[in-house]
Amino acid sequence: MEKFQVKIPCKPYVRRFVELTYGCPADISKDKDLYKYFRSKIHKKTFKYEKRYQLLKKYPAEIIIKISMDDFYRYGWDFSSTDIIDINIVLEQKAKNLLYKVVGIRCSFGNSLSDSIALFQKEYGFTEDVWSFDSIYKDCQRNLKVYKGDMDELVSKYINNVKTD
Repeated sequence: MEKFQVKIPCKPYVRRFVELTYGCPADISKDKDLYKYFRSKIHKKTFKYEKRYQLLKKYPAEIIIKISMDDFYRYGWDFSSTDIIDINIVLEQKAKNLLYKVVGIRCSFGNSLSDSIALFQKEYGFTEDVWSFDSIYKDCQRNLKVYKGDMDELVSKYINNVKTD
């Protein structure tokens, strides 16, 4: 089936996350829940906060998302500002969940938060101009709960339970 493309403004780190996860242009049809949500935004446009969201200055980057020919002709290809914000909120949360998982696991193994963030940025290509260290650090301080030593205790428990012959 032929694919059409839709452009949506976003934050630079959201663009990088989408490129890593879904490719460029992004084929989100494999993520059934996300594609269903995305399709609902094309089909039923929301104008609830249009006056509040007239300027999308927070979104200097842009992602290209593939949509099926059927969806293109059936529902269209444009979004209201409210829908663009809603889609971005969902994608930002997915990007932050990746951040919390990777950084949280590294911290639980005893790495410092700073080292864990630096490794995350390097491994996934989130450079300073895409997602700054300070922004990630502040977000992790507010939202990430890490219980240091949990993994050490768990591994030690399993090692102690291993019986040698």
